[in-house]
This record gives sequence, structure tokens and C-alpha cells, in this order.
Amino acid sequence: MSEKESEKNPEISGARALVKVLELEGVDTIFGYPGGANLPILDELRKSTIRHVLPRHEQGGAHMADGYARVAGKTGVCLATSGPGATNLVTGLANAMLDSVPLIAITGQISRSLIGTDAFQEVDCINITMPVTKHNELVFSSQKLVEALKTAFYLANTGRKGPVLLDIPIDILEETYAHDLEISVELKGYNPTIVGNVGQVKRALKILDKAERPLVLFGGGIVSAGAVNVFNQFIRETNIPVVRTLMGTGVVDDNDPLYLGMIGTHGHHHANQAIQKEADVVFVVGTRLGNRALVKNQLFAKNAKIIHLDIDPAEIGKNIETNIPIVGDIKVVLEDMLTRISKKPIRKESAWTGSERKRTKLSTRDGASVMEIIFTQLSSIDLQIHISTDVGRHQMWANHFCTNPKHLPLITSGGLGTMGFGLPAAIGAWFADPQTPVISISGDGSFMMNMQEFVVAVENEIPLTVLIINDHRLSMIRELQRSDFGGRFVSHELGSSVDYVALAKAMGGSGSRITHKEQIVPTIVKSIKSKRPTIIDCDLEKIIKSSHLTIDSVAS
Repeated sequence: MSEKESEKNPEISGARALVKVLELEGVDTIFGYPGGANLPILDELRKSTIRHVLPRHEQGGAHMADGYARVAGKTGVCLATSGPGATNLVTGLANAMLDSVPLIAITGQISRSLIGTDAFQEVDCINITMPVTKHNELVFSSQKLVEALKTAFYLANTGRKGPVLLDIPIDILEETYAHDLEISVELKGYNPTIVGNVGQVKRALKILDKAERPLVLFGGGIVSAGAVNVFNQFIRETNIPVVRTLMGTGVVDDNDPLYLGMIGTHGHHHANQAIQKEADVVFVVGTRLGNRALVKNQLFAKNAKIIHLDIDPAEIGKNIETNIPIVGDIKVVLEDMLTRISKKPIRKESAWTGSERKRTKLSTRDGASVMEIIFTQLSSIDLQIHISTDVGRHQMWANHFCTNPKHLPLITSGGLGTMGFGLPAAIGAWFADPQTPVISISGDGSFMMNMQEFVVAVENEIPLTVLIINDHRLSMIRELQRSDFGGRFVSHELGSSVDYVALAKAMGGSGSRITHKEQIVPTIVKSIKSKRPTIIDCDLEKIIKSSHLTIDSVAS
């Protein structure tokens, strides 16, 4: 290296170079747990403008980064040490992978000279995380560190977004080197398709024009692509009815006359009927058509031609045979379609199916109708709120009845179905948007998975409300045992030994209990206005009894 280049790129430690690259990439918050192999990074973060948030478990840190990314609209970053620190990230990485969330996970690793010796806290992090990351890399050379970091950010946030993991040996973090922080990234062979094939776009519009009963099915890819506005403009211009997957919450207003509801295992019957039996053309946009959305592959749109638009070519035709595949960025392709429609309109004179059909009653078993009351009343609160959910029956009911546009889209685990996601994701969401209070809707089962992260909300004075839908059991497991195992119930009762109000106070927060439906809105609003981390124990059985509601098998 020349003397001039040395002046431009002075020798600094790998840890210092790493933090500088994070700053250049616009990172303002990192969620990380310390360990022996990543302490050089933590030491450099002391001098940085980047805020370090200490989760109480590495999985919690990954979910915080996930929630942050969904709300901030940029890459979330989490940090762990080698061995168990790295393995504790796996669930969070898988969650981000299946929901297409841009995330960078940085793990410390033992020194290069010890790799392969079964040293203390050594695991093969690369092979363990390969199936649950878009890309991962063991950085084995100091001169490749900056390039690896910049590549990670580029890959995480382009094409189909997703998690990237970098495993960095501690001696690379400690070693000084003349790092070129201005290096540009060129990836041969990685060239995501952005603009849709013109011929395929024209064919799709022609089929939609000729269709008598066209239907649009959309998913979370609309949000990921930043295409919510252009998508709504598209359905306004064409007047085509729409249905959604679980991850499509908040894209189209629940009261929109073109919106028919959610499809899938936990969807609306009429929405499933529309796509399975009635539509003659289905335009699938931004969804991978997972099994929960399809219900049964052989019934999906069996009378319809399928147009499938997605950024990821691997998802098109994977689960359902597609007549017209369109690979490209959803926002770019829809803008192209709108330009063509403006010159040659394809607007349907009237929607072929009516929105009044979407008011379908869901199951009333085991307190389900009181959950409808809870979430409907939550939606009546006229405040800007970020809402996350955990996984279980409460997730599905929230998805149906949390309809206030000021609360949407829900931050939820769609692909992996991760219990324990909601609380840390809500914390991450607040760090992305600290002006907006957050609510984590959880079941008593899911809450226990990562309840330790409530302490992070307390220490950072986060206006967080944890709404525990408490029925003292794993209710979705109970439903499956009823429907698929002849009512042979086992290992689903959680009991009533936990005092969540006392638990909240023991961790430094506030606690409340709801035992009557009239308390729902006042209690939640009080919690929000207090701006204190609060756990609300929503005891379903007591609400049912005190409110004189009629429920099937509430305690059976």
C-alpha cells in the first residue's frame, strides 16, 4: 500500500472498522448480548453514535431487530457471541427468513487458530444457520471484513429481503489493518430482477381485462416492497375485489368495498369460497402461497387462471401451478401496469362480489367471542399505536378484529409462527419509532417464552402495554386436539399459578387485571397514557362470567 493510501486508510482494529461501517450504513440501534468473543465490538460501540440495547436473551435481541426493521423500513442489526450466543439466534433468523425481513446478525467467533479444535464455546455457526439465512459467511481475513459487511447489508435489503449472518473471529476484531471503508460491493451472479418482463405484464393485463370474475390475492410482500399506495391505486383503477393472506394486514382498509377478507386455514369462509370456486382469474401479488393460505392445494383457484407477481422467482410455481409468472419488484411492476392502464383502461364496471359477505362469524368455542369483543374494543381506541402479536388463537382473532388503520399493519410472525415473538418485537418497534406507543398482544403461553424482555422495556422507559389473553391453557393446541385427536386433551393446561400483575411489579413495571368487558378500553387507555411498561392480565373466564356471555365449553 502506498503512503498516500495509508494516510487515507489508517490502520484500525477490525472492531473499529466494523462499527464505522455500521455508522456509514445508517445503523442507529443495535440489539446485542455480550460474550467473550464479541467484546471488542461492544468496546468500540461505547465511542459510537449507535445505541446499544441489551436484551436478556439472544433470541429476544433477534426479534427486537426484526420488529425494528419492520417499522423503520430498514435493516435491523443484532449481535451475539460464539457458541450458545450464536445458536440462540437461530429462531430469530428463521423468523426473519420466512417473513422476508432484512436483518444483519453479527456473531463473535473464537480465534482462527482454535477453529476446529472444539474450543470453549465453539460451534459451526455457518452450517447451523445456513438453512435460515439468505446468506452467511465466516470472515477469515481482516482485509475481507469491510467487504463482507457491506455485502451483508446489500444482500439483506435487495431482492427478496432477509437475514444475513456474519461470523467474525475475535482475533480479526482485535487485529489492526488499513481497512478501506469506501470499498464498493460488486456481486457477480447476484442480479435481482426489478422490472417485470414486458410481454408477461401485457399478457397479465389482457387476461384481467377479459376476466368476468377476477380476484387479487395479496400478502406481506406489498408492505416489504413499500407498495401499499400503488397497490391501492391499482385496485381502485381496475375495481377488482381483493383477498389477503395473514401477512397482508393493513394493506387495504377493512371497510374498503373491494376487500372480501382473509383466506386460508384461519380465514373467512366466503373469502376461501371466492378464490376456490368463484374466481376465473386470480392475480397473486407478494405472497409465497404457504400451506396455511392454500388450505388444500387441489382446491386453490381450481377454476381460475393464475398470475403470480413476486420478487423471488423461486416462489412462483413452487406450490401452485402458475399460468403467467411475473418476476420483479412489486412496486415497480404495479407502477408499470398503472401506466399501461392509463392508456388502455381495464376497469370493471362493477365488482362481481359484494363486500357485505365478509362479516362471517368465527368459532365461539372456549372464549373466542370474548376475544372478538376485546380486539374490537382495542380497535376503537383512536390513537396511533404499533401492535405486535404472539402466536396462537389470539393472533388469529387479532388479525381479524384489529382493524383500525392507525394500528396497522400488525407486527406478527407469519411464516415460522414463533411463540415469544411479540414482546421483543414490540420493543424493537418502539426503538424504530419512539413517538408511538406499542402494544404486545400475547397469550399466557406465548408470554412465558420471552417474558424476561419486559425488563428491557422498564429500563428504557418504553410506553409498552402487554395485553395477555389469559385462558390458562394453550388454546390452539386444545383446538387441534379436539379436531384432529378426538378430543383427547393432554399437556395443554397452564394452570393459574402465575400472578401477572405481581410479576409486572416485580420486574419494575405496572400491572392491571381485566375481569369485565367494561374495563377493557379504560384499562388499555390508562396504560397507554401512563407511558409506563404495563402488563394487563385479561382473564377470559372471569370476563365471560362477569359479563354473562354465552360461550360453548368455556371450562370443559
